[in-house]
Amino acid sequence: MEKFDTYHWQGCRLDDPELEAARLELVSPRSGDAAQRAFTRLLHSGSTPAMGMALDHYHYALSGERHGIAGLFAAHAAEVLACARTILRRAQAGGATEACAANGADGASALLVLVNEATGEDSDLIARNITDPPGPDSFSAALGAAGTILDTVTEPGRRLIAAVEGIVFDESADLDDRLEALQALARGKSPAVMSALVRASALEALELQVTAVQALAFHDMDTHRGLVETRAARWPEGAPYPAADVRRLLRSHDRDKK
Repeated sequence: MEKFDTYHWQGCRLDDPELEAARLELVSPRSGDAAQRAFTRLLHSGSTPAMGMALDHYHYALSGERHGIAGLFAAHAAEVLACARTILRRAQAGGATEACAANGADGASALLVLVNEATGEDSDLIARNITDPPGPDSFSAALGAAGTILDTVTEPGRRLIAAVEGIVFDESADLDDRLEALQALARGKSPAVMSALVRASALEALELQVTAVQALAFHDMDTHRGLVETRAARWPEGAPYPAADVRRLLRSHDRDKK
């Protein structure tokens, strides 16, 4: 197994000797079985830093398929999801008092897992972490988790959609943050999301406009054909990605209608 320590808990050592031994074992495991035992010991410890470290290892294993370790902790997916929710609720209640969690590492580890594991049940948790992220590494992960919910839930919670929209239409926000929020929103296709995308298609920033139009064209070209064509006709040559994809979708739609 390739050695991995943590994403968010650099320099943190666990006060409990047994947990610290499990942490060290997980960094340099003697075997797959040893890694499993160390992982579950941290995951079920009740210690926020230990749980957060376990979540980091879970995400790393999930993203490490090329190393043959993707399935190492897969059987614990339900426990991992419960752990991530526990950590986020603690953080929002002001319960993550351990020194290592003070920089928002707890929320960052939990949200990173939810990028892949979030369900509709997590909508309000994610919405709160978008509007009030617990740390500097949490915002992107919260938007990623929101995108997962918007993509997989037929009728996402209005609070979640409003939280993402709030970033998209906040003209005082950094453009990269607005674009990242819009990319998350664009994964959805509920009526509320599509309505927001129509409004976003009129935004002045071309990067945002093009992204919104591409989502409308991808999800429902039949309904939005006129808007897509009108917007695309005004874009200059060399308009930012995904302008070329929008034009390709228009051509494909025209061919299909013949």
